[in-house]
Amino acid sequence: MIRVLQVYPQLNNAGTEMVIMNLYRNIDKEKIQFDFLVQKEGELDEIIKKMGARIYYIDSENDYRKKLRKFFKEHKEFSIVHTHMHREMGEILKQAAKAGIPFRIAHSHNARTDLPQIAKLYKIITGYNTEKYATHFVACSEEAANWLFPRKYKQAVVWKNAIEMDRFIFSDSVREKKREELGIPTSAKVICHVGRFAEQKNHKRIISILNDIVAQEEKIYAVLVGVGPLLDEIKKISISDRIKFLGNRTDVPEILCASDVFLFPSLYEGLGIVAVEAQTNGLNCLASTNVPKSADLGTGCFKQLKLQEGNTEWEKVLVNLLDKTDINERKKCSLKALNTEYNIKIIAKKVQDFYLQLGRIDNE
Repeated sequence: MIRVLQVYPQLNNAGTEMVIMNLYRNIDKEKIQFDFLVQKEGELDEIIKKMGARIYYIDSENDYRKKLRKFFKEHKEFSIVHTHMHREMGEILKQAAKAGIPFRIAHSHNARTDLPQIAKLYKIITGYNTEKYATHFVACSEEAANWLFPRKYKQAVVWKNAIEMDRFIFSDSVREKKREELGIPTSAKVICHVGRFAEQKNHKRIISILNDIVAQEEKIYAVLVGVGPLLDEIKKISISDRIKFLGNRTDVPEILCASDVFLFPSLYEGLGIVAVEAQTNGLNCLASTNVPKSADLGTGCFKQLKLQEGNTEWEKVLVNLLDKTDINERKKCSLKALNTEYNIKIIAKKVQDFYLQLGRIDNE
């Protein structure tokens, strides 16, 4: 069996972590087992341990470099280190290389366009270690590869942020049940957003648009899923109890079934896994042009607008998509998604073969 060390800041119920969780659930654990190196405890720790993984904790305070050096010296069982931490990625890869770990994978999950100049300079400087010490480069999209590995992006392989699509297929009965639970009338139209309440997801723009729409249309509701540092601030500027803040949820597929349109005006994304989930559910998805085009599954449910367009245009398109909602068409779109490369069954086999190939090389 090959043990792969996955390196994360923390294992929470969020987009990037769910990418690796989807893979972990679908690989052959008799051939490959994941272990995790994290900085602090997270929401998924107990679930992951029950799946057979070991979790190691190293906080980033007081000489993180020294702690990494000690960890890799004590754990010679790993021949593959796969890091998903953008900020400390270069240092992790450097210390793994110094410890003699032969395969060091750098994985880009984002493509930020909003960084201030000083942060861009910091990324360039720290990025040299990432590109110097990584033996393999992986990204969720070409945009994400070019952003984190600007000098090595052509060497990167793209692993789509695949999902367990069967969980997200649209269901009439689930739609009715979840609407009843959420207190949303059967005849209402529902706009949905799923994402951490942080600057990246552009919640101030979201709530501005939603406030306008619900003020004009009594039969339109909105549901916002997620938690984060901006949650309290956004709640304060919401004008209606028809805009529902649902917090951190484990029933996102069911909430998508209860919705009619997915709103996704992000400032930046590496891919936008929730947009893939929404399209798999057959939802029409309205995203900003800052979301990579590769997030479009090609089922006819994905539309983009520039953030420079005013609220009036965003609201007009949203209402038009709500008016065009058709359950039968939605079911067709949902089923089409199963045959795309975002199906976890397809990607898990690809990733598994990749790790096994590295394991064979190590044993030669």
